[in-house]
Amino acid sequence: MTGYNYEHFDAHVEVGDDERALGAFANMLHAGERAPDGLVTALEGGARLRLAELWAERGVVLEFGSFT
Repeated sequence: MTGYNYEHFDAHVEVGDDERALGAFANMLHAGERAPDGLVTALEGGARLRLAELWAERGVVLEFGSFT
C-alpha cells in the first residue's frame, strides 16, 4: 500500500483546481463551515440530540465519508 498523494493534492489546491471543482456545489456544506442545526443520533446510547446542544458543551466534528 502506498501513502496518500499529498504532493498531488497540494498542487491541485495551489492552482485553484479544488475551488473550481467545489464551485459546482455552491449550496452544499464544505469543510470548515458550520453545519445547520439538526437532530443527530449519538453513537453511544443512541440518544437523539440537537447539534446546537452539543456545540454549547464542546467542539463537534461531523464526518461524512472517508476521514483520512
